[in-house]
Amino acid sequence: MVASVQQTAAGLISGPGGRAQIESVEYMKLIKTLIVVGCACLLLAGSAPAAEKPQKKLTCCEQAAAAGKECRRKCCVAAHNEGKSCEKCNPNKEDLKALKNAKKTKKAAAK
Repeated sequence: MVASVQQTAAGLISGPGGRAQIESVEYMKLIKTLIVVGCACLLLAGSAPAAEKPQKKLTCCEQAAAAGKECRRKCCVAAHNEGKSCEKCNPNKEDLKALKNAKKTKKAAAK
């Protein structure tokens, strides 16, 4: 009788298996807390790589177009004279895109 009074005074459930119930509830609370903390860490870690994307490096022709000039490299000059893109410097034909954009801005500025 004294033991059950001490258990109820300490906040434990009296009766057979009362201590096991309290311990299982504490473990469930611990597991829930760990799951919540784990999910929060995953959300934070998932957004970190998106913010760290490296900026694309400009090609020689794009750099020249940004400065308002034309590229002076021999390979690019020869390709541009033929109306083509320099495959060595611009494998994705970025120079033609930059030239088209430069022409559009010049036309808009002339108006």
